[in-house]
Amino acid sequence: MRRELYNMTRKRRIIALMSGILILGAGLAYANRDSLLRQVFNRAVDQTIGRDKLAELDPKSIHVAFCGTGSPLPSRDRSSACTAVLVAGKLFVFDAGEGSGETLSLMGMPLGKIEGVFLTHLHSDHFEGLGPLALQRWAGTSAQAPLPLIGPAGTDQVAQGLNIAYGPDSKFRMAHHGPAVVPPSGFGFAARVITPGVVYDQGGIRITAFAVGHEPVTPSYGFRLDWQGKSVTISGDTAKSQMLADMAKGTDLLVHEVLNRDLVETMAQAADKHGQPKRGKIFRDIKDYHASPEEAGDVAKVAGAKMLAFTHVVPSLPRPLMRLVTLGADTHYTGPIRTMRDGDLLSINGKDEPAYRNLLD
Repeated sequence: MRRELYNMTRKRRIIALMSGILILGAGLAYANRDSLLRQVFNRAVDQTIGRDKLAELDPKSIHVAFCGTGSPLPSRDRSSACTAVLVAGKLFVFDAGEGSGETLSLMGMPLGKIEGVFLTHLHSDHFEGLGPLALQRWAGTSAQAPLPLIGPAGTDQVAQGLNIAYGPDSKFRMAHHGPAVVPPSGFGFAARVITPGVVYDQGGIRITAFAVGHEPVTPSYGFRLDWQGKSVTISGDTAKSQMLADMAKGTDLLVHEVLNRDLVETMAQAADKHGQPKRGKIFRDIKDYHASPEEAGDVAKVAGAKMLAFTHVVPSLPRPLMRLVTLGADTHYTGPIRTMRDGDLLSINGKDEPAYRNLLD
């Protein structure tokens, strides 16, 4: 009995001692919280600026970065349309919707290596992030030449308007930082209007533009990038398209937009119910020039695509509900399917299913 009492007393003393140490540690931490927080900040800055997220990527693969998987509908988690392809040390950006430039930077994409921004069409949600993207490239990498902007008829007007709009800002930055940091020759955009066909062919990298169906928005393009027997095809905004299926033949990755008509109709009915008939009309209008999950699955099947990746997701739902948007695709296409998030990266080596990671997690 005495031994049991001794053991209990000993345990209590140990517990009390440990509690005291913990309380003392917590007190010291609280007293020095500002210093500790500053140490955490310093370490985070050093790791963020000094870390090359892309250093470990296979240089023999095509890397597809999802820098904007949303649509014009507001989303807390998704920037507007943007897909980037990193290949052979060069970066190709396809569309640049709102927030996409910031997402590219957060993903660690080398903005100084952008060969060009390729616009699928001139809906504003596909180019309204161009200004911040060009600014980050110019000021962040001391670019020596304007950012090439390549797209359908009207692309030159977009470039001209942005150059005018950002003109005053550019003068302030040059006065503040000096021409060594922000060279005057690197400001703004240089536009090139394209038609369907090969629009880039250098260093073994070939990019082909082709027409898709997004009427009344014409012309609207999709793009296919080929390199060393590997490929990625980007649909742009389109209804179900035979041209897309033809151009995506045998592609390693088909990046396809998607709209769930049933869910959008539910949104239209809710707008009508709450006295917003014009908003309801917009919801119904958009259903006829986007592809449903089933239609995208059909295109992937006909094309023989090795993988289907959904982007420009309408509507954008919280992650636990996102499966609702793409229901039905797997009944039309039996290959691997992913609904992409901002920050996602798919790496194509031409042999295996594209490897997945998220650079923002």
